[in-house]
Amino acid sequence: MTLPQYLESRRRLVDRALHRALLPTTRRPPVIHRAMRYSVFAGGKRLRSILVIAAAEACGGRPALVMPTACALELLHTYSLIHDDLPAMDNDDLRRGRPTSHRVFGEGIAILAGDALLTLAFQTIAENAKIHDVHAAVIPQVLEVVAKGAGTLGMIGGQVVDLEMAQRRWSLANPRAQVQYIHRHKTAALIQASVLAGALLAGASRKQQQALGLYGERIGMGFQIVDDILDLIGDKAKL
Repeated sequence: MTLPQYLESRRRLVDRALHRALLPTTRRPPVIHRAMRYSVFAGGKRLRSILVIAAAEACGGRPALVMPTACALELLHTYSLIHDDLPAMDNDDLRRGRPTSHRVFGEGIAILAGDALLTLAFQTIAENAKIHDVHAAVIPQVLEVVAKGAGTLGMIGGQVVDLEMAQRRWSLANPRAQVQYIHRHKTAALIQASVLAGALLAGASRKQQQALGLYGERIGMGFQIVDDILDLIGDKAKL
């Protein structure tokens, strides 16, 4: 299988699982379930989910072994995008070529949709313990890794510093170090957590965890560097 074929095959698996993980729009209150599905299925590469699966496969696991947690990483990522787009943050009207959540559903429902996706993400990780091949004792480790990657020591912390720099509330005496801090926390932390979660669920050794953790951090940094460059020089139509 070529890399594009692998990515596409795993993306399809994740999309099917996400449809099962999210409540139908017929459940009350329907507007929140519509808003959650609107943002989750607005496109995207499912990179973090695929990295959960790929790390597990690298350690001898199967996609089904980690699918709930793979979905959880996509739910977390989507919640962060909904909140990033809000007027109080980046104030974006479009996301992946479609109107952003707050433009379609209003700011209140958009905030609640993000909150609901965040809550569902951790519920979904906990449900990974129901899979027969997963040792229940590893689930708390996965929860800790993902929470750290998403919290103030990871994605949220990086977003805070990004906001402060945009408002010029941080000294620019060492801009390289500050930009690296943002990249490492805002983007790389959750990507690294995705890789480590898959490895843990597949029973990775300590050596495997260290190697995959370093890999996750490095590709996370590279991903954000490319993204920043494309923001400056990329063709918005192609993006």
